[in-house]
Amino acid sequence: MPKMTLLVCALCFAGTVSAAPVTGNDASTKPNKYYLTSAETVDSVALIPPPPMPVKATDPVNDADRIAYEEGLKMRTGKRGRQAVLDADSTKVHLAFQEAFGVKITKEDTPQLYRFIKHLRRETGSLATRGAKQKYNRIRPFVYYNQPTCYKDDEARLSKDGGYPSGHSARGWAVALILAEVNPDNKDAILQRGIDMGRSRVICGYHWASDVENARLIGAANVAALHANPRFMKDLNEVKAEFAALKKAGKVTFHNKN
Repeated sequence: MPKMTLLVCALCFAGTVSAAPVTGNDASTKPNKYYLTSAETVDSVALIPPPPMPVKATDPVNDADRIAYEEGLKMRTGKRGRQAVLDADSTKVHLAFQEAFGVKITKEDTPQLYRFIKHLRRETGSLATRGAKQKYNRIRPFVYYNQPTCYKDDEARLSKDGGYPSGHSARGWAVALILAEVNPDNKDAILQRGIDMGRSRVICGYHWASDVENARLIGAANVAALHANPRFMKDLNEVKAEFAALKKAGKVTFHNKN
């Protein structure tokens, strides 16, 4: 599917998202960290198919997942492996995207964008995927194989947390779609970075490839739901204004521009 089609498709979900069954840890209880309530976010259980279970069963998806895991192990060294480690730290999403976006994203240089991405961190990664994660509680690759990941800090916590769909991947794709809207000139690099964040989860050993692929559907649908939220739109417009000022001042690096 063309990259711009993926961007536009986020809005196609606007009329189809439905209430998620889980409550709490949302805008009703923590409005400073979330835009949406559990009733307003996407219903991940309804939106994506159930994963093939158990993982050891012979199934085309399971077979592809196991192959992808083995290929990911070979990529943990070098530059790609270091990127997977960076992508594993969900507190540094702004750093992961700043090169592709073309602007140094810091509290000092881009206060509106920095705050915006921080706000989106739990919204797009945790809240949007929570229903399916809790329902299916799919075992993660590093637990299944009893092997270390590329980022040990999260192993103890995530060993008890369902892996389907991938919260990191949903977050990466959602943030990529939003940033591509803010800076469409760099959309290709931004969207590729969002895709790579999902691939990093397979390389790191935290997710199966099917966890990542279905997470992107959740991420796109979540972006559509967010666009119907007045607080989100207010913040998004402020970010666009901040970016426009940076662009006018010549402080944006553009990729593949003649």
